[in-house]
Amino acid sequence: MNILDNLEKLNFTRLEAQLYIALLGEKPMSAYQLAKKVNISRPSIYNALDHMLDKGMVEVIPNETLLYVAQEPSVILEKMHFEMQNNLHKAKKELEIYKGYKYDEVYLNFRGFNTAIYKTKEILKEAEGDVYINVDCDISCLSDELNCLVQKGVKVVVFSFYEIENRIEGVRYFSHKRSVKDSHIHTRLMIAVDNCIALAANGNGSFETWSGIVSNNKLFIRIITEHIHNDIYMLKIRDKYGKEVYDEYLYLNTDFEKRNREEEV
Repeated sequence: MNILDNLEKLNFTRLEAQLYIALLGEKPMSAYQLAKKVNISRPSIYNALDHMLDKGMVEVIPNETLLYVAQEPSVILEKMHFEMQNNLHKAKKELEIYKGYKYDEVYLNFRGFNTAIYKTKEILKEAEGDVYINVDCDISCLSDELNCLVQKGVKVVVFSFYEIENRIEGVRYFSHKRSVKDSHIHTRLMIAVDNCIALAANGNGSFETWSGIVSNNKLFIRIITEHIHNDIYMLKIRDKYGKEVYDEYLYLNTDFEKRNREEEV
């Protein structure tokens, strides 16, 4: 990704980004000079420069021919930061109006690891009784939410097959303590909250491949809750007897079991 792509994410059009970079660090230029430098027709340049002036991206030197100067990057970024914070604050207040509306029963699909994390954060904020989490990725980004839950008296249980770092006092952790190597692929995040809502998300490699489901369906919530409990039960049995309790008597000889064995090798 280059500077033009980044500027487009900051409310620049592609042409505005090109013009701004062309002006940055240069002597004042006329629209004609800019058009020649970026190889764009002058009518398009005039329209873009007017918008950039309105947005505070450029300044002008009055003359017989207007000369344009790039606004200082620090000024633009501070202005954008203020406007973004202000807009986020307004949007949050306005969206709260709709928050009280709940579907009778719904499955919501989403994509992306970051979306999974922020959905989890929002769900955790509403917890009042019990929270169950099954994860194989770093959840230190949830530390603030987990701390708040502990202070509220919410029971929080976290299970993982891997070593859990950055533990929060008051949270109950259960782990098989497998080593997290550089090649480890994060694949799962499951939570169930207050028997009211559950989330299950996974990916098969990079964080961009993640997708997931959020639902208030009672069966879905129960499946996630039971899954996490059963993982912990099996871990506690292993710790008590000093070995895994799986044997040929327990196995059903299914493809699922075979795949799991192969993945563990």
